[in-house]
This record gives sequence, C-alpha cells and structure tokens, in this order.
Amino acid sequence: MNHVLYGCARPVKVSDRAFGIANWLIHHYEIQPGYGLAPYLNVCPNVSNHNAVRLWVELQLQVRPPMFETLGDLRQAFAARLPVSYAA
Repeated sequence: MNHVLYGCARPVKVSDRAFGIANWLIHHYEIQPGYGLAPYLNVCPNVSNHNAVRLWVELQLQVRPPMFETLGDLRQAFAARLPVSYAA
C-alpha cells in the first residue's frame, strides 16, 4: 500500500517502508508539526514538516544504486540536513 502526499506540484506516492522509516525519524528527532523543514531537506517547500521527512525518505529509497547501506547511514544523512534547533 502507498500513502499519497499532497502539497507538491502533483500528488506523491510514498511506500509503506518509507512512511515507516520517516515516522521513526520524526519520533527519534522529535520533529514538530508545522512548516519550515522542507527547504533543509530539499523537497517541495509547501509540505508540512512530517510530510517533508516522508518525502525525503521516499526519494532516498528510490536512488539506484542505493546511497545508504543501513538505516543508520540514512539516519546520519538526515541528521546532517536538520537545522541546529533539531540537533540531538
């Protein structure tokens, strides 16, 4: 099953896997609801913080060959993009 995100030029499908990983990152880094995170993740600027994370994860998982070998690698890449207010 896919999740559909709105706010970009066209709706974007996000896989269950990306959605779950993104929710883990949202919880781990205590990403607050609202707006403003999308530019740091280089995704559509009109999406909410949580959907920006979901979209970023989906885009990372679509890259072939994969850029990240482990979830830890993906987490570190995500953390490097966060503004200082989210630093853990």
